[in-house]
Amino acid sequence: MIKVTNATKRYNKKKEPALKDISFQIQAGEFVYLTGPSGSGKTTLLKLLYKEEQLTKGSVQVDNIKVEKISSPKLHLLRRKIGIVSQEDLFLPQCTAFQNVAFVLEVVQTNQQQIVEKTLNALQRVGMLDVKDTLTKDLSIGQQKKIAIARAIVNQPSILIADEPTANLDVKSAVEMMKIFLNINQSGTSVIIATHDSTMVNSIRNRVLELSKGRLIRDDYSGGYSLFSDPKDVYVW
Repeated sequence: MIKVTNATKRYNKKKEPALKDISFQIQAGEFVYLTGPSGSGKTTLLKLLYKEEQLTKGSVQVDNIKVEKISSPKLHLLRRKIGIVSQEDLFLPQCTAFQNVAFVLEVVQTNQQQIVEKTLNALQRVGMLDVKDTLTKDLSIGQQKKIAIARAIVNQPSILIADEPTANLDVKSAVEMMKIFLNINQSGTSVIIATHDSTMVNSIRNRVLELSKGRLIRDDYSGGYSLFSDPKDVYVW
């Protein structure tokens, strides 16, 4: 469960806040799109959930954790609940796909047998088991994004956050990506996707939180990319 209450984030006191008085709740197992134009505050909001950014005012709760109150030594307790797929996929360049995913488990001192089992399972779930021994730098952009997802879910988080996961993908790769996210969600994981992909949002309908100029202007359980409709964006794969 995620509960955001009157969340405000200000970077500069002389400028308008990046986010202002945002409030919503996401229940366990939900699939939610976060939409809005560039600069509307989508990435900032996501970063508040896993405390990469600090709240200026308000409250964020993830399960039983008050995010703004958690201390740095205990931050790992929050991060274990959340898998993160960032806009930019940063990999260990001289390591294979398997090694890049396994590294997440090695950091938290998982035993070797579990590392192997969990890593292979995560790669299988995203359809990348056949490239496990390939260096990530030799993979396509679409394949790299799938490895990033595998890395995000290998520790079996209850929440998966993805920031613009289809931004640089062709239509076929974007469809494959969405199938992966839907499969992950169907297994019980909450999925939150920040996206500009109006076609994806309009075609695969789920709850939409829409931001504009740092404010939440819509919380729509029936889906649809924006309050401002554009017929050319609507088609079904």
